Amino acid sequence: MLQNQKILVTGATGQVARPIAEALVSNNEVWAGARFSDPQAKAELEAQGIKSAVFSIGDADLDHLPEVDYVIHCGCNTDPKTSEAGMLNAEGTGFLMQRYRDVKAFFHMSSSSIYRDDPDPLAVIAEDAVLGGFSHYSHHYAMSKLATEAVVRFQALSLGLPTIIARLDVAYGEHGHGGVPMVLVDFMRNGWPYQRKADSESYCSPIYQDDIIRQVQGLLAHAAVPAPVVNLGGDEPVSVEQMAAYIEEITGLSLTITEGEHAMWQMKILDNQKRKSLAGPCQYGWKEGIRAAMQKRYPEIELSA
Repeated sequence: MLQNQKILVTGATGQVARPIAEALVSNNEVWAGARFSDPQAKAELEAQGIKSAVFSIGDADLDHLPEVDYVIHCGCNTDPKTSEAGMLNAEGTGFLMQRYRDVKAFFHMSSSSIYRDDPDPLAVIAEDAVLGGFSHYSHHYAMSKLATEAVVRFQALSLGLPTIIARLDVAYGEHGHGGVPMVLVDFMRNGWPYQRKADSESYCSPIYQDDIIRQVQGLLAHAAVPAPVVNLGGDEPVSVEQMAAYIEEITGLSLTITEGEHAMWQMKILDNQKRKSLAGPCQYGWKEGIRAAMQKRYPEIELSA
């Protein structure tokens, strides 16, 4: 675990990166890099002792950013409206790596969306699987993350910068939109319908925020040149439909489900063997993680035993 280090966490007001920054500040000097379009999030981070540094993905002039030992790069445009906007994720990451060519290690958070969909919903996707994914919920996102990986791999080699690339699956927790399980709670509370793929369930490898915090630190120790690539998902595969049923069971809420050609969120089960060999197992199963996340995000909802 990281201690007594100076760490920049980009995207630190977001769902994935904010818990990382908040956990690391107890033993490190942490800088939150973000646009800070939400002044309240900035104030809440600074109240915990986290320092702020304005960072917008795509910026070339980054001389104002602080000197640090490690960079945990989670910041990106998660819903680029054009391919040109999506390419800023790649270009901006390249500029960030140039700025931090001398750090001890650079962690890049990629996405499992870059994998091509397998017609078998129970297929287990390893790191050497076919790439070229497409996100129905955000048409230019998967492309932008794949392009970014290419830039990260190149910069690691060009700069001699120890780097690791983690392809994140379904992350969830208390901040941002909360991730798929928490979004399901919002759907239930608001009466919004969830669309499933006809005659199929959508399986994934959800990972709770506390496990992400531990895994990121464990994986950073394996940053290298060339940059290793590793899947980052939970240890228990589960379908969206199974998660919804569990949430209904412990809350008494109900989800309206419709069917269509595509599921609202296409999902994948990730092979976790490489990740476990590098950073160990997760501590939360999906049921324990959902319960823990709900207690933090929705303390007003009484959960059954």
